[in-house]
Amino acid sequence: MMKGYTGFEAEWHDLFWEAEDAPDEGALVADFLAAEPGPSLYVGSGSGRLLGPLVRAGHEVIGLELSPEMVVLSRARFPEAEVIEEAWQDHQREGGYESIVIPAFTFQLFPDPRRQLERLREQSKRLYLTLFFPWAELSGDLPENRWYPDREIDLPGGAKGVLETRHRLREESGSLVRKHRYTLKDAEGKVVRREETEQRLRFFTDVALRKMLAETGWQIEKEISNLGEEGDGDDPVYVATFWLIGEA
Repeated sequence: MMKGYTGFEAEWHDLFWEAEDAPDEGALVADFLAAEPGPSLYVGSGSGRLLGPLVRAGHEVIGLELSPEMVVLSRARFPEAEVIEEAWQDHQREGGYESIVIPAFTFQLFPDPRRQLERLREQSKRLYLTLFFPWAELSGDLPENRWYPDREIDLPGGAKGVLETRHRLREESGSLVRKHRYTLKDAEGKVVRREETEQRLRFFTDVALRKMLAETGWQIEKEISNLGEEGDGDDPVYVATFWLIGEA
């Protein structure tokens, strides 16, 4: 079963994103929603980091979030953005949605991707999907079964939030198990508290993904590599974003 973010994982999520200065996927989602307006669902809307600006820009989109802590953060920060506290696997809306958006690799946390693509097809005409491929883990650039520094943020009063990651690969089954260790340190560097979490992500080869999409009734309308960042044409695709249309 999927588990929602809690504790430091929820509290520090956006701070880590901001510190990393990662590309903002919100513009890509906005383009997708603008192409065919209508009632849309954002699966895994988290703290509202992307959902809130989309709603403020006039898009008709509702959030769906599993974590009660993230729902509280979202409603406090963006009270105008409706959020349903529920797992996607339990959610159903009579008449469905014009489109469903699943950014930020949330789809790869689903325990049964094929079945969920079928459910998504039942509930929507169009689907926005972002997936990543773990090149760094597969190539050995990141050490397997060892903790390594991932991210660090400055907190009020001189405290620091430290994230370490440990992973193991199951390449034959296309799964990546990640453990995250969150450490709160005071201004003197003393450990105040630690929390650990674990998540299992599915990843797919290009051939396997396209086969699964076709078999579950989805056609690729548009494909965007590495969140639209400029490259030299030979860069590997770490992140792939798809606009999908359900077959008639």
